[in-house]
Amino acid sequence: MFPNPGQQAAQRGAEQSARRAAEDGMRAAQAGARRGHSRSGGGLLSFLLLVAVAVLVARDPELRSSVLHFVHHVVNVVQQRTSDS
Repeated sequence: MFPNPGQQAAQRGAEQSARRAAEDGMRAAQAGARRGHSRSGGGLLSFLLLVAVAVLVARDPELRSSVLHFVHHVVNVVQQRTSDS
């Protein structure tokens, strides 16, 4: 059985969107940590973004695996940077 090209393209798009959302969330968290505070609107937007990514990831096992791998990588990088400080 051959994979559906449309489904593969949609999955790649979803993976890219999830990665961009995670990267945007990390940048926002880093910017908030540097400022020492965050606006409540920014907090709400980050929460809604996180929920959207979670729903997207929950639907697709391959995407879930890819996102979990990316999250583990981000956690390792953050741990390394904080231990170097």
